[in-house]
Amino acid sequence: MNKQYWTDSWKPDYSKFNHSGWKLLSQFRRNDKILDIGCGYNLFKQRLGDKVYGIDPYNNEADELVSWEAYEPKEKFNVYLCLGSLNFGTEEVVEKQVAKLAEVTNKGDRIYWRQNPGTGDHPWKGVEAIKFYPWTIDKNYEWAKKYGFYVKTCHMDTGNRIYAEWFKGNEYEYFAYMVHDDDPREYAL
Repeated sequence: MNKQYWTDSWKPDYSKFNHSGWKLLSQFRRNDKILDIGCGYNLFKQRLGDKVYGIDPYNNEADELVSWEAYEPKEKFNVYLCLGSLNFGTEEVVEKQVAKLAEVTNKGDRIYWRQNPGTGDHPWKGVEAIKFYPWTIDKNYEWAKKYGFYVKTCHMDTGNRIYAEWFKGNEYEYFAYMVHDDDPREYAL
């Protein structure tokens, strides 16, 4: 991966996404503990404080400078943000990252995704050197099933990004979770 691109060129803009940007704040509950994988500038931590732990291999705003592949959990999380982070390299590379996500998550955990369908359409200098994995809606369902997740929703977000919500467990476990979900959503917009 091109470190200079991520440190000097790339800039986040969560306001432009209808589902995978700031609107995600309405999904978080009082007792959630959130791991933001590839957090970049760690923008959710700025809003949610210590509920969020951000990891990123390049950005000094992260709580820990580490890649997802090298990350070793030091605490338990129940929400995982993959907002454009598990999105680079070959299918083999990205599937290994998804497999690791399956290994570290527990029944009832939630994963929120923003995925680039391989377009490489970032407007910044150096984007041509980045290999974007071509995510699809079908690939979400395929890998979720293979790795023990239920896809609550998966659809296009603003522009040409895919938004997905995965739940660790099956459809019945998801609905049982929702019936017993009495933890208030403190951050509703």
